[in-house]
Amino acid sequence: MPTGLAALEHTDWGRLYHAYGRATDTPEHLRALLGQQEAARRHAIAHLWSAIIHQGTPWTATAPTALVIAGLLRDGAIDRGDPIWADLLAFLAAIAELAQQADSHREELEGTAALDIEMLIDDEDEAAIFEDEEAAEALYARALLGCIQAAPVLMPVLLSGLEHPSPRARANAAMGAVDLARTEALHGQAQELERRLLALARAAPTSDERSAHVLALGSLGHTPLAFLDDASPAVRLCAALAPSLAGHPRATGELLGALERHAAEIDGWFTERPPQLPAHPRFAVVARLVEQVRDFAQLAEAAIAAVEVGTLHSADFDWGPLLRAAFSAGDGQIASEAQRRYLAALVRRAELWNPTFGNASLQFRRAGLPYDREACARLVGAAGELG
Repeated sequence: MPTGLAALEHTDWGRLYHAYGRATDTPEHLRALLGQQEAARRHAIAHLWSAIIHQGTPWTATAPTALVIAGLLRDGAIDRGDPIWADLLAFLAAIAELAQQADSHREELEGTAALDIEMLIDDEDEAAIFEDEEAAEALYARALLGCIQAAPVLMPVLLSGLEHPSPRARANAAMGAVDLARTEALHGQAQELERRLLALARAAPTSDERSAHVLALGSLGHTPLAFLDDASPAVRLCAALAPSLAGHPRATGELLGALERHAAEIDGWFTERPPQLPAHPRFAVVARLVEQVRDFAQLAEAAIAAVEVGTLHSADFDWGPLLRAAFSAGDGQIASEAQRRYLAALVRRAELWNPTFGNASLQFRRAGLPYDREACARLVGAAGELG
């Protein structure tokens, strides 16, 4: 499987697609990574995240691009001290995530990808392939299979990234290597990877890096109980998010305490957030608590604290999921004091009520409640308290 400069020169980019059409412009961007013009390099990185992977969606140009980049990093075409390594390892980690997610559907993808779409690929009208639903599905299946097939080439590059001098590069490499170790073909490397990540986590000079490696360990299946005793609340939070600790009393208590007492401070625990937490860390805490704590009375104090820092635009990630957890029957009936107190906390936040904001309205509808501040105030007995 060609990589690096060989792949760059010998790939037929005109028969590959990215998000904006045929990938004929991709080679120019990849060559820019080897140059010294910072503007061109920034545009190249932007191309990777907008065209080659578009909002998490791979294209048939995705895996070939990853093979080029993997080879450039492995062969030293891009100096190891170059800060762009961290960005490129993040891109390879995104390919690793796609490979891991698609791995369990490989047989189905192979069947879909077998459709003969060559004539449509060669059609002068590059949109023609998307006008045929089966052909478009076959193209997407080929894109995912390409990521799976590239995985064995990406793994050594990501493993080498664990020794990079940049903490950000190491964190990105760890995240990607873990995803690849969760695939069937590369699962045999999981034990050694776990050993290396434990060593990195224990030796990490900052809580930011330790948090990233603890999250990676959790994703790998490790149970990071020891890190629940870490001096850093950020590290303890990341340990508590480990899937193997779902439902563990200490982990649940750590997450509840973080949200209840520090909802406004959690973001500040990280100077640079781990790559596994691209959004506000409290969103991950809320998602885990909603998933594992079935008695809303246990959640109420933490949920009310989350409302105090929530915004209209965080409706889908913090106070909205908690509202649905509070009214899990979806009937809007207030049957407990915990439900009443939570809805009252929402009523107190005037800025969370905007009838033109569909996401917030949807959260209330799913709970069986009206997205009407005055109506909800009446339900909780606070009609006379609206400011």
